Amino acid sequence: MNPARVGSTVVLLAALLSGGCAHVAPAAAVTPEDVAQRSKVDALQLDAPGVAPAPLRVRVYLPPDYDAHAAIGYPVLYVNDGQDMEAVGLQATLAALYAQKMIRPVIVVAIDMPPDRMGAYGLSDRTQARSLPAVTKYGPVGTQAHAYSKWLAKTLVPTIDARYRTRTTPDARAVLGWSLGGLNAFNLGWQYPELFARVGAFSPSFWLSAERGDAQAVQRTRLAQQMVASSAPHWGLQQYFAVGTNEETDDRDGDGINDALDDTRDLIDGWHVGDEVKAKGLRQLGHSVNLDYTAHPARSEVALAVLEGGQHNQASWARMLPGFLRWAYAVRAPGITTTGTVEGYQDFPSAHVAARSVDVWLPPGYAAHPHKRYPVLYMHDGQNLFDPAFSFYSHTDWGVDEAMTKLIAQGRVREAIVIGVWSTPLRLQEYMPRKPVTGTSLAIGVEGMGDLPASSIVSDQYLDFVIHELKPFIDATYRTRRGRDDTFVMGSSMGGLISLYAAAEYPDVFGGVGAVSTHWPIGNGVMIDWLGTHLPDPRTHRLYFDHGTATLDAQYAPFQQRVDAIVRAHGYAEGRNFSTRVFEGAEHSERAWNARVEVPLEFLLGK
Repeated sequence: MNPARVGSTVVLLAALLSGGCAHVAPAAAVTPEDVAQRSKVDALQLDAPGVAPAPLRVRVYLPPDYDAHAAIGYPVLYVNDGQDMEAVGLQATLAALYAQKMIRPVIVVAIDMPPDRMGAYGLSDRTQARSLPAVTKYGPVGTQAHAYSKWLAKTLVPTIDARYRTRTTPDARAVLGWSLGGLNAFNLGWQYPELFARVGAFSPSFWLSAERGDAQAVQRTRLAQQMVASSAPHWGLQQYFAVGTNEETDDRDGDGINDALDDTRDLIDGWHVGDEVKAKGLRQLGHSVNLDYTAHPARSEVALAVLEGGQHNQASWARMLPGFLRWAYAVRAPGITTTGTVEGYQDFPSAHVAARSVDVWLPPGYAAHPHKRYPVLYMHDGQNLFDPAFSFYSHTDWGVDEAMTKLIAQGRVREAIVIGVWSTPLRLQEYMPRKPVTGTSLAIGVEGMGDLPASSIVSDQYLDFVIHELKPFIDATYRTRRGRDDTFVMGSSMGGLISLYAAAEYPDVFGGVGAVSTHWPIGNGVMIDWLGTHLPDPRTHRLYFDHGTATLDAQYAPFQQRVDAIVRAHGYAEGRNFSTRVFEGAEHSERAWNARVEVPLEFLLGK
C-alpha cells in the first residue's frame, strides 16, 4: 500500500471517530446553521420504466464538506416518499445531529413517490419475480412492488454509486420509509440483503393481508408476517421499527393493543395465541430483539421504538427520525454489560472490508493512571468476548473482561487493553488465510458446509483493515505501548488461523499469538504446510495453541501434532515461547473457551 495513502487514511479514521473531519460534522461547524451552509442537495430526474410514466425526482442530500475523493466512501440512506423530506424535517435533523457530532456523515437519497404509490409500495417475491399484492377496502396494494423494488435496487443504487463517493458494501446501505413506504423498505431489506443491511420502518403497514373476510382471516394471512415466518434468518440485516401509541384505535384480536403496534410486535416477536406461536417472527428465526429500544437503547439486530402519543402522520415521523439516525449512524455504540470499562465503536469504517463494531476494554487502572501506557491484545469475533447477549451460538461469552480483571488483581498478567473486533457475515472469507490457498476452492472441513471458493477469500483485506486502519486509530486514541513486544493477537477456530496469519504476514506488528481450537481441517490442513516456511522468528515471538477433544475439536489432534512438530523444528521451546495444550472433554464452543481463557491470557500477557 502507498505510505502516503496509509497516512491519509489514518488521519481520516482518527478524525472520523473522534470528530473534526469530512466524515463527522467539522469542528468549525458548531451550530446546525453552520452545518447546513456546508451541505448540498442535488436534484436528479431519473427514468423508472414500469414504475412511472415520467422521470422520478430523486434528491441527494450530501453531508457537510462532502469529499468526492475521500479515502473511505460514505454510507447511503435511501428514503421512500422523498416528497416528505421537508415535512419530516430531514435537513434540520441531520444538521442538528452533525453539529452535536452524534452521527457519522451519510448521503441521503430521497425518492419521490411514484404516481401509483399504492401500487409501488408493497411486498414482492424476488425469487418468483412477482409482486405480492394485498386485498384492502381501498383496492389492491403492491401490484407494482416487484417492479419498483427491482428498479430501486438494480437501477437507482448503481446510479448513485457511480455518481458519488459511496461505500458499496451492504453494511453501508440502508433504506427507510413510513406507512406503505415503511412496508416497502422492509421488503427491500428482506429481498435484497446483498445490497441493504439496514432497514428503518416507521408505522409500517404490516396489517396488509391476502384475505380480508373477517378479523381472523386478516390476522392469519398478514403478508409481511408470512414472509418472515417462511424465511430463513437474514444474518447481517439490522432493522429498526418505530410505531406510535396513538396510530389508530383498531384492535382486531382484542388484546388491548392497537393493530399498528400489535402487527409490528408480532412480526418481531412472533404471532402468539396464548402460549402457542401461530407464526414465527424475527426472534424465532434467531435474530436478537430489543422490544423497548426507546427506554433501553441496547445493541440488537432488531429494535422497536415506541413513540408515546405518536400518530400516523408526518409530525410523528419527524419525531421518530432522530432516533433512527442515531441508531443507524452513531459513532459510539450503545453500552454492553461487562466487568470494567468498554468503549464501543459502531460500524468502524474501512476502505478494505465491511464496517463492523469494535469494542475496547480498558484495564481497571486506566483512568487512574493518565500517564501510563499499556500493551494491547487484539481479538477476533469481538461479539463473543464480553457480553453473552451477543454470542449467538452458545449464549455464553468468553468472559475476557472477568478473566482479565481477576488475573490483573492477582498479579498474574500485565495490565492490558483488549480490542474486540466483531466478525461479519463474511467471517469465513475474512478469516481464511489467502496465501496458503493455491487451488480454486477448498473444503471447509465441517459437515454440510461444502467448499469455500478461493476467489471469495478477503483475509488480506481484513488484515489491511486491522493493521493500517484499526491499530493506528487505537494507538492514536488510547495510551498504548505500540511496539511488537507489546502487541498480541488471538482468536478461536477460524480466528486462530487468521491470528497466526496476521503474525506471519506482519511479524513486526504482533509479537505473540493465541490460537484456540484452531480449525486446521479447512483445506485439509493447507495452512500447516504454508506455516512451515512462514513462522515468525522464535527469538521475538510467542505462540500458544490448544484444542479440546469433543465435537468439532475432536478432529484437531492430528493436525495440531503436525503444527507442533513444525514449531519445534523452528526453534520454539515449550515453557518459554511456545505452549500447546489439550483439554480433555472440551468442546468447540464459547463455553469451553470461557472455561480456559485464563490460560492463553496468562501465556501472552504473563509477567
